[in-house]
Amino acid sequence: MRGFLFLVVLLGAIGAGGYFTKPTEGLHRGVASVLMQQGKVARPDAATGGYAFSDFYVATLSRMSSGGSDVLQCWGAFTRFLCVGPAEAAAQP
Repeated sequence: MRGFLFLVVLLGAIGAGGYFTKPTEGLHRGVASVLMQQGKVARPDAATGGYAFSDFYVATLSRMSSGGSDVLQCWGAFTRFLCVGPAEAAAQP
C-alpha cells in the first residue's frame, strides 16, 4: 500500500511540475524564429503557410506548415524543446 501511495504522490509531483513549467506559445515562436535565423528551418510560404499551437496540460506542441506539409514541429515540456523539421531537409548535405 505504501508503494502505491508513493507512486501516486510521485506522479502528482511530476504532473504539477510539468504543468507549471510548460513553455508558452511565445517561447515556441521564439525558438522557431531563432531556428529560421540560423538557417536550420525554411521560412513558411506567406500564402500557404500556417501555424498551430496545442496545449496538453503538461506539454505543448507547435506546428508550422507550408504548402500542406510540416516545416517545423516543436514539443515543449519542463521548459525544454524538441524540434523536428522535415525528413528530406535532414538528408541534404
